[in-house]
Amino acid sequence: MRRVLFFLVGFQLMAGVAMTQSISGTVVDEGGEVIPGSTVQIVNTTKGGITDINGKFHLNNLQPGTHQIKISSLGLLTQVLTVTVTEGQTTQLQVVMKADATSLQEVTIFGKSEATVVREQAYAVAVVEAKAFKNVSADVNQILNRVSGINIRQSGGMGSSFNLSLNGLSGNRVRTFINGIPMDYFGSSLSLNNFPANLISTIEIYKGAVPIHLSSDALGGSINIVTDTRPINYLDASYSFGSFNTHTGAVNAQWHHANTGLTLRVKSYYNHSDNDYPIDINLLDVESGKLDEETTEIRRFHDAYTSKMAWIEAGIMNKPYADELMIGTVVSDNFKEIQQNPYATGVSSFPVGEAFAASDINIFNLSYRKKNLLVKNLNVRGYGVYLKSNEEYKDISPNRYDWFGNYEADVHPTTGELGRKTHFFLNRENYLANVNAEYQLADEHSVSASYSLNSLELQGHDDYQPQNNTQYSTPNTVTKQVVGLAYTNVAFEDRLKTTLFTKRYQYNLKSNNSSYNGDEDNYFETQNTRMGYGMASTFFLKESLQFKASFEKAYRFPESTEMYGDGLNVIPNPTLEPETSYNYNLGVRLNKQSAYNGYVVEANVFVRDSRDYIRFEPRMNRSTYVNDPKVFAAGLDLSMNFQLDQNWNVGLGGTYLDLRNNDETSSVYQDRLPNEPYLFGNLIITYRMSDWLGLANELTLTNINRYVHEFYLKWPSLAASGKSSIPTRFTNDLQLTYSLKEGTYNVSFLVANVLDAKVYDNFNQQNPGRSFNLKLRYFISKN
Repeated sequence: MRRVLFFLVGFQLMAGVAMTQSISGTVVDEGGEVIPGSTVQIVNTTKGGITDINGKFHLNNLQPGTHQIKISSLGLLTQVLTVTVTEGQTTQLQVVMKADATSLQEVTIFGKSEATVVREQAYAVAVVEAKAFKNVSADVNQILNRVSGINIRQSGGMGSSFNLSLNGLSGNRVRTFINGIPMDYFGSSLSLNNFPANLISTIEIYKGAVPIHLSSDALGGSINIVTDTRPINYLDASYSFGSFNTHTGAVNAQWHHANTGLTLRVKSYYNHSDNDYPIDINLLDVESGKLDEETTEIRRFHDAYTSKMAWIEAGIMNKPYADELMIGTVVSDNFKEIQQNPYATGVSSFPVGEAFAASDINIFNLSYRKKNLLVKNLNVRGYGVYLKSNEEYKDISPNRYDWFGNYEADVHPTTGELGRKTHFFLNRENYLANVNAEYQLADEHSVSASYSLNSLELQGHDDYQPQNNTQYSTPNTVTKQVVGLAYTNVAFEDRLKTTLFTKRYQYNLKSNNSSYNGDEDNYFETQNTRMGYGMASTFFLKESLQFKASFEKAYRFPESTEMYGDGLNVIPNPTLEPETSYNYNLGVRLNKQSAYNGYVVEANVFVRDSRDYIRFEPRMNRSTYVNDPKVFAAGLDLSMNFQLDQNWNVGLGGTYLDLRNNDETSSVYQDRLPNEPYLFGNLIITYRMSDWLGLANELTLTNINRYVHEFYLKWPSLAASGKSSIPTRFTNDLQLTYSLKEGTYNVSFLVANVLDAKVYDNFNQQNPGRSFNLKLRYFISKN
């Protein structure tokens, strides 16, 4: 650390930057949220500026003495501060802006940050502002794993399969969105573990009842990734490289012409890793058929992953007929080598050396939003999306590999490495559309309506498997429609806010269900209609203390792959029933802030009472989905964040989950559900030093600790002692970040899993050990 500091000092001195007196600070609202775009001016001078995306400002080359500084922001009370500047020093400020009670209601709301507005909703929602992660090597999964109530399990390194759990519900029960568009059907190259932080503004995590504008059959939670749509010009480019030949890059840019409203956006990324990290295995003696008692460290050799994405949008912003009207196209693809069966428990004796999966995706999107459309207080937004993808799975090699990369030729000439020979091509077409309208009847009453359409068509062929040829010879279709209505009431001078809502789900599935040999074809058509409903309410006892309560009766219909398999390792179960869940949430948020110190404490108690719970049962190449008649979950997630003297920040989060089989007729009644962690948490300590030596720079050191308690891989009452559990894991990461010229130039260095702990995760797969990563980022913005 000392050498790093000396290097940075020397770098600055060599740059020849003279020390001058200056004023530096951050502008925040009463909730502690930063306020970008605030005007900061030295009274009776022309010297001033505008706060950046992090709410920060820096005024250089000031004369020593007393100055008056005027800070203003739309919808907030203007402040004039008297500040004394000392020669050769930087004066630090934190300005807390208060709402202007004389302003119109909508103007006052506009003065708050978007994250604050979302947090003040009645729903149980957490908001992650990605600005804190843009300089570090992190994807959305890694960011989400720091949020209380969320646990993400991965089967390996970059590009591996993962399972996200949110307050007792996991997998497809938790829907993910990007700018309100469901991304569950976008394919593996556009998943949460691919999106870098640079492309994201905020992440909204709904931990229970889901608002109707996120129209989908989420069973009890959703995650909405929000990208930056401010009307500014900027360029954000980054590149990182690290252990296991890992490379990631991202370019995110926007050009906006203020007079005409013309706007052009580009978002792109590239990810690659060889994933050749070491693991410990018990080698198989082929002659005796026995496993060695001692483990041997080997490197994975056929696990490389590559994904690419480019998203271009063009349109107009801030016009009388549209706040935003954009049309765009997305091109994405990925390639994944398969090291072993993705549903294997632990490490397979015989690794895979030639099988792979690949896909390419083309997406066309249209988005529109407008406040006060035609009449005052009518806000409308909507989107339309067309997606076409081609997926390829190939497993035809007759060779048998060992863990050193050697192979014996033609050992199994009639099968592939994972099972039956397959070279499967699956073509997917998806139409998505949504329109949402909100109308404020009066200051205390508003109504909203939403309609969502999701139409999916699958067709394909297989060069080897007649079962796939029969099942996908004609289109398999899934059509979902969701209509939502909501009413919101505000009372007691905006202290009490309650939303009542209902959702109508309509589902239609048409599919072939082929026999194993492909000589029989059973046509299935499933139609279902369900009505859901719920409420969400929040009450501010005082400005710093907020209570929340919500309830929802929600439904989720089986996906096509859950009901009819994936043509590879998942076999059909056309008898699956839709899931039903009664979700209850009760939460409290305490927010205390001062000029340099503050803390936020949030607690959320949740209950999930589910019927016909769809659970995945891994069985190598005969895995399937089943319905558990009754599943009951109850738990608590707690998060605390402390800001100390402007330099130190400590975040602590933890979750306890009691998720059990609640079917009285079952042999595993009251057992915890298998392969589901029940106790996990994190501790994050950050030290930040700003404007070091009077420069517009920032040095940040972060220590990230993650703990997951031991949990059973199989039903606890059926598991053999000590052999069917995933051991406790504790990881410790260190991140050093340095930013220069108010965030224009950034460099960060990450040491993940500093202690090189042996960590195991989903299906007891061993994860990477200690790794290193260096990231460079350039960001420039002009309002």
